[in-house]
Amino acid sequence: MTLTLDPPAPAAPQPDKGHRCGVDMPMEDGVPNDIVPLTDAQKAVIKATAPVLAEHGETITRHFYKNMLLAHPELREVFSHSAQKTGHQAQVLAQAVHAYAVHIHDLTPLLPTVLRIAHKHASLHITPDQYAVVARHLIQAIVDVLGEAVTPEIGDAWTSGYWNLAKIFIDTERGIYNDGVAHGGWEGFRPFKIAKKDDATEEISHFYLEPINPADRVPEFTPGQYISVMTDIPSLGYKQARQYSLSDVPRRGQLRISVRRDVNNTHPGLVSNALHKLHEGSIVEVASPHGEFHLAPQDNPNSPLVLLAAGIGQTPLYPMLRASLDRNPNRRITYATVIKNNKTHAFKQEIRKIIGEDHPGFSYHVFHTRPLDSELRGIDYHHPTRLSTSKIGGSLYLADPTTQYFLCGPPNFVVDVVAQLKAHGVPEDRIHYELFTAGSPA
Repeated sequence: MTLTLDPPAPAAPQPDKGHRCGVDMPMEDGVPNDIVPLTDAQKAVIKATAPVLAEHGETITRHFYKNMLLAHPELREVFSHSAQKTGHQAQVLAQAVHAYAVHIHDLTPLLPTVLRIAHKHASLHITPDQYAVVARHLIQAIVDVLGEAVTPEIGDAWTSGYWNLAKIFIDTERGIYNDGVAHGGWEGFRPFKIAKKDDATEEISHFYLEPINPADRVPEFTPGQYISVMTDIPSLGYKQARQYSLSDVPRRGQLRISVRRDVNNTHPGLVSNALHKLHEGSIVEVASPHGEFHLAPQDNPNSPLVLLAAGIGQTPLYPMLRASLDRNPNRRITYATVIKNNKTHAFKQEIRKIIGEDHPGFSYHVFHTRPLDSELRGIDYHHPTRLSTSKIGGSLYLADPTTQYFLCGPPNFVVDVVAQLKAHGVPEDRIHYELFTAGSPA
């Protein structure tokens, strides 16, 4: 699907519908039919507010979420409770709003982020009408926090700016929905049962999900994509959804996810821990596969592929490995992972199976940060350290300009390994990564 930034066709503006401090407040009655392109003057106003947003953005977004969720408690199922509690969601939104202001004259640098967010929205079944709710409460939050500093001119520019950006998301998400349905998917959530639950480690379990309705087929997906899984959270009194990478190649009639039980006592993962309490036969709600972190459709099966993971970050990378070897058993592929020790290696059996197959181009490197006394270096692991690209050596295929690099793990891991690859001279356009943080796929 192609993402474009073509502005909507001009149309006559509607009459004012409400005021606060001289600022017109958006209404919650749906998406306007008259979204007009931003004028140069409006862009200049938005650009000029960037420093203020850098300073007060998080205060605005915290206020926004608080008031919107009070007014619309049904939206609590859409937004991550854990990310709300930690402030991560407010922080991310503040950064996004600031980036929009900074790049208002040319949104091209934001397109990858827009596409990533649009896939996340689609996985949660965000609807156009919900953008109207966000518009009302976001503009009001800006006015509430900044007060008289928000002139009618600023309010008008940001309202128009919001709807121009919202239209990009709405159109992009419609394309994602349509593409998903064309490949056997659906909009929203469908009931699935846990057909099998396999404890891979003390903390990680594989869940094999099957549709309840025999007429519902499992949709097609590309290794690396994720699904949203929704379940009841008794402690909250409402449902929550979480994104989980599909942890195996497409299999007939089933989707597999691998979920780590979250032992964080401060902000535990509510959905992950709730899933671990469910048994085989339990029902959960599942959305179609989404996500843009996967091998490109034009991926060259003869080019080297380097997959680098930390912990549960193996979940999207193992399917890429398996699918690539199924397509070309001789492909030059390096798979490296850093984990504590064998007790936390959820994909140990799958990797051993690959090692036992005939794949002359396969190179495997495992780093243990806390190896057990019973583990043998060279058999159970290769390096008793964090992942270091220098220890992988020639298996990085640095001299081949077609090598693609895929990374997945927590932010500190990804930032570190990206820096290592860049130090080796790998260009950004050949480095692809997925961050596993609060509210992200895991």
